[in-house]
Amino acid sequence: MNLRLLALFAGPLAGIVIANSLTITGFPHAPAMLGIAVWMAIWWISECVPIAFTALIPLVAFPLAGIVDSKHIAPRYFNSIIFLFIGGFLIAQALERSGLHKRLALALLSKLHAGPLQLAFGFALTTAFLSMWISNTATTMLMVTIAVPLLARLAEEHGAEAIRPVAVAFLLTIAYSANIGGMGTPVGTAPNLVFLEAVSAHAPEMTPSFLQWMMIGIPMVIAGLIVLMLFMRRRLAGVNWQPSDTDMLKRDRRALGGMRREEKIVTWVLTLTALAWMSRKGISLQSLTIPGWSSLLPYPGVDDGSVAIFGAAWLFLLRGENKKPVLDTAAFSKLPWDIVLLLGGGFALAYGMQHSGASQWLGSQLDFLTGLPLPLMMLGIALAMTFLTEITSNTAITQVMLPILAAAALTNQMDLLMILLPATLSASCAFMLPVATPPNAIVFGTHQVPMQTMIRTGIRLNLVMAVVVVGVVWLIRPLIN
Repeated sequence: MNLRLLALFAGPLAGIVIANSLTITGFPHAPAMLGIAVWMAIWWISECVPIAFTALIPLVAFPLAGIVDSKHIAPRYFNSIIFLFIGGFLIAQALERSGLHKRLALALLSKLHAGPLQLAFGFALTTAFLSMWISNTATTMLMVTIAVPLLARLAEEHGAEAIRPVAVAFLLTIAYSANIGGMGTPVGTAPNLVFLEAVSAHAPEMTPSFLQWMMIGIPMVIAGLIVLMLFMRRRLAGVNWQPSDTDMLKRDRRALGGMRREEKIVTWVLTLTALAWMSRKGISLQSLTIPGWSSLLPYPGVDDGSVAIFGAAWLFLLRGENKKPVLDTAAFSKLPWDIVLLLGGGFALAYGMQHSGASQWLGSQLDFLTGLPLPLMMLGIALAMTFLTEITSNTAITQVMLPILAAAALTNQMDLLMILLPATLSASCAFMLPVATPPNAIVFGTHQVPMQTMIRTGIRLNLVMAVVVVGVVWLIRPLIN
């Protein structure tokens, strides 16, 4: 029996066994929820059925198990992040359809042509920096719109087979750098804000300032990028192609001529959408506060998804030199709907974990760690958070776990920050599954990163980053009063 056929039966069987063998006091639906989560994880990992089909399991299984009814779980499949995903992909299509992707690719290649590792480092550094200030999802979408045409150009120049490992390395670098970069500032990702709220509630005098967070966050980002580039260096070690011929690149750029109207429209839409993403929330730096433009609106509620759809809408309204819109009806049929469902299934799974109490129960299982030496406890917490985040929202799991860990730390007279910081930072270190984070899903949506490759690379990076998180916190925490 092949492994996919085995997984086809093992998934629901494991789910049934877990649902019927576990008894969790106070959370009657948690065993069923854990069983469904394991079932979906097995099917997603093995790809024994289409991944989009697996993502739809909650629509049937949750109501049948009494976890949550259909009318409450169905909206989880199309939330604001999904529309950020859709808007970003529509803008990416416009880049390609207008021909701007060739111009961008040639411009980048003419400056970064020393080899694949240099290009990967450029993507890593840019993505991580942007991710410190704007959403990881929006950052990834921006960088993917640059990477995909660049990879297409490299494939033309060096051949598709030679560039396939480069494509995988570049796209994984973008997703992982977005997750790593979110650790750099308090506003980089939601779990950081959950941390600040948890510390403020339990020990207000220990709440780090913006700068104090960055004293740990920036070294964490630097260490994470170093580890990531060591991984990518190994992946790119077998790539055998020479630096680009800059004379040829210059000839190709001249051959494009001046920018056409369609290219100018897409350039303006992409630039203004990126600026809107970056400036929506504003920045708070101690006594200095720079408000975002959303605070000037009469009503709250506009987010990155709204910005993405607003930006993409102009591509259907503005007309090029041929008097036709930049995008038309065909653009919707080219969207990666299987990945949209995959991402929605991850949100549904996270909602079910929290609603059923399964997340709370999993958090309570960490009580045994309080009897371990502090470094081992920190490592155990980091590993637990890393792998829990693979199957549930990092915001949800930090909201559940941090109060539990804070209570355990204060009860046992331990340093609160030494316990909560590894948990919070590790919530950004889910690199294994496409559903773990939106950046993972976005790069998987390009159909250039195989599921098994992401899993193999991600699980090793998960393990290494847990150790790095503990090491950075252990070394730098004493410097923060």
